[in-house]
Amino acid sequence: MNALALLLALVLLPSPAALPSPTPTLNAVIVNSGSTNLAGYRIEVAPDGHALVTQGTATRSVTIAAQLATQLYADLAAAGPLDALPTQPCMKSASFGSRTTLAYKTKTSADLQCGQLSPAGRALAADAAAIAQAVVHPVRRTTLPVMRRPDAG
Repeated sequence: MNALALLLALVLLPSPAALPSPTPTLNAVIVNSGSTNLAGYRIEVAPDGHALVTQGTATRSVTIAAQLATQLYADLAAAGPLDALPTQPCMKSASFGSRTTLAYKTKTSADLQCGQLSPAGRALAADAAAIAQAVVHPVRRTTLPVMRRPDAG
């Protein structure tokens, strides 16, 4: 019975060639987690300056200044693998802190908002901040008003 089940599983499973292979993006991706008050964002930047900006459920296509894209990709080349950049953890507010990372060629940086970055990390943090400033519209998170009991004075 076990041999029959194994044979059926092998016959019925798709071949490895039929399974989709994960393809890492060739573009740099800046991700900000957002905080209690501000929504996060994702910016996928192509070397030619075309970018996709996602905030919440909305995605829009934009073009950033060629100088910003060129600088980002030059700093990425100089930095090497992003996961190998020296890092130090930093303290943040649980409510108001956010995290900004940069991903490129299947590697992701540590939080670029932490102050103790290497020179390469500081350059990438400056690039990410400049690009975000150019294309992200701050989206305030909305909260429901606090309801008080009529007798709570």
